[in-house]
Amino acid sequence: MAERIFTLDDLTGTRSVCGCLACNLSAVFADHLTALRTNYPGTVTTLGHRGASPGTTAVPHFLAVRLGDGLVDVVVWEEMRPHQLTAWLPDTEARARVPQLAARIPRLVRIRQALRAGTFTPSGAAGEALSTGDRYPSFRFLVEHWPTLKKEFTP
Repeated sequence: MAERIFTLDDLTGTRSVCGCLACNLSAVFADHLTALRTNYPGTVTTLGHRGASPGTTAVPHFLAVRLGDGLVDVVVWEEMRPHQLTAWLPDTEARARVPQLAARIPRLVRIRQALRAGTFTPSGAAGEALSTGDRYPSFRFLVEHWPTLKKEFTP
């Protein structure tokens, strides 16, 4: 599933004066993620993570935010209960990779930026999925295709 590129005004629902990413965006991201999934269990944080609550898994989501003429990759976190994680990511092996990859956000952002820039195109199913023109792969895409991406991506 492709991610939409947001502007700060889209996220805040206003015509902003300040371009600061920290200005009240946590609530906006929480609203965005709540709209994507029912039974949202917790708060959303930007750029960092406080650790998952007991019985949940911390899942990062990548958003591309247009700031002036450039794009900024923003990481927001969602806590998912086991049934939510299973519904979101049915493949057992991919689900097992979520905590491991959640700890590798800088590398995943570099891969995502290389995919967006067209400087890296993976082979196989991952490359096929990107051939539709989606250059903003989600964390879910990265988890599902991690074995190929890990093997082929060299920064």
